[in-house]
Amino acid sequence: MLNLTLFREIFYQSRIPQLISSIDFTMVQFNPAFNEFVGYSSDELEKLSVEGISHPEDMITDKRLFKELLDYQRNEYQLEKRYIHKSGEIKTGVLTVSRIKERLTGEEFLLGQVLDITEKKQMENALKYREKKYRLLAEHSSDIIVLHKVDFTCLYISPSVKTILGYQPEEMIGKSPLEFIHPDDLIEIRKQQICAQVEEIKLITYRCRKKDGSFVWIESTVKALTDTETGEVKEIVTVSRDIEQRMETQDRLRKSEKLAVVGQMAAAVAHEIRNPLTPIKGFMQLLNAEKEMNPVYLKIVLDELHRVEVIISEFLTMAKPHTKKLTNVYIDHLVEQVVQLLKPDANLTSKELQIDVERSNLSIMGDPNSLTQVFLNIIQNALEATANRGLVHIKVMPDSTGVTIEIIDNGCGIPSERLSKLGEPFYSTKERGTGLGLMTCYRIIEAHQGRINIESQEGNGTTVTIWLPFKSTNS
Repeated sequence: MLNLTLFREIFYQSRIPQLISSIDFTMVQFNPAFNEFVGYSSDELEKLSVEGISHPEDMITDKRLFKELLDYQRNEYQLEKRYIHKSGEIKTGVLTVSRIKERLTGEEFLLGQVLDITEKKQMENALKYREKKYRLLAEHSSDIIVLHKVDFTCLYISPSVKTILGYQPEEMIGKSPLEFIHPDDLIEIRKQQICAQVEEIKLITYRCRKKDGSFVWIESTVKALTDTETGEVKEIVTVSRDIEQRMETQDRLRKSEKLAVVGQMAAAVAHEIRNPLTPIKGFMQLLNAEKEMNPVYLKIVLDELHRVEVIISEFLTMAKPHTKKLTNVYIDHLVEQVVQLLKPDANLTSKELQIDVERSNLSIMGDPNSLTQVFLNIIQNALEATANRGLVHIKVMPDSTGVTIEIIDNGCGIPSERLSKLGEPFYSTKERGTGLGLMTCYRIIEAHQGRINIESQEGNGTTVTIWLPFKSTNS
């Protein structure tokens, strides 16, 4: 059948599966690529019909087109066809059948060529399956899943939007979700530049307008889909959920916590003020009964009144702002001044104050009055914790971002179970302390964007570490 040597070589060496046959299919030849494609040898194929290696669903179209070819209604045809490999695997190829004529003899033949697209079809089917699976998840998810263009215009939105916001999905296609965000929250989102930095996963909370005009709290995760080759953002995906109940619960918790704090404060205030009022009342009754002024009674009454005044002053100090105006403060000079102020009292009780400054003129932005109050309070506490001939060592050390002040004493230390409660109002390690002084120190340092840390071990002294930034955000 194949008289031309060149044609025969091309036919047999081609990597494209091919077959050539007479019009009546009495003579058929297959090239090695076709044998490999279906898994059968040429001898085995001669014993099989076309139907034997073809998927039955595709044979209907193949037969119809083949008949048109034989009836001269067309010179060739092409279709996507599935073949059954010898192993049972389904192979897919694009079949092209052409009528060819030999010029010398005028004899006609049929040439069939198959372009193997099995791998491509498997990938397409896998993609379709994944798309179907993810669409199924999206359409049955209680969260709102949205696919956006780069400008955040909605391309797809899951049906759950109807349940949460009241809109039909098609009502939001082509619109930007920014149109539905509460104006106050939209300002904050633009400040954070969420839309401009979608390369990272972002979590945002905002109020979204429902179809009835009301607003509901929504939490959204924003993620960009980028091109793996260019890194360019192609689309954006957001997953949003209704957190209205969570926000209401948090609000109720905050209110209940505030009420609890108010109750604790009221009980603590009553307790702290009632303590000095009890002796005042008793001695005033004694003075009234004796009808004469007793200097001893009077001194006790005045001392207790002074104690009430101190408690009230500490409350006022705790309530008022501590950093009304930030100025340039040389922190090393400030600490040295506090040390000089406390040295006379320390010497009277045979206690020693030492200060080491690694570098002078360490400037920060702060309120000198409130910072002086902090250092006075903490160094005084350290002195009170040490016994006679005790030592309080103060270190001032700069780093790349701020200044660290360490106040180290060799006093009695603080038990571990008490250490965690320091800074709470009305909790003190002193017999007559209110705990408001240390709480005020915490507030002042926090207002300066700094940190305060206390480490202690019972019997081995205490170290208080204060860190203050060179420039706080308030400045």
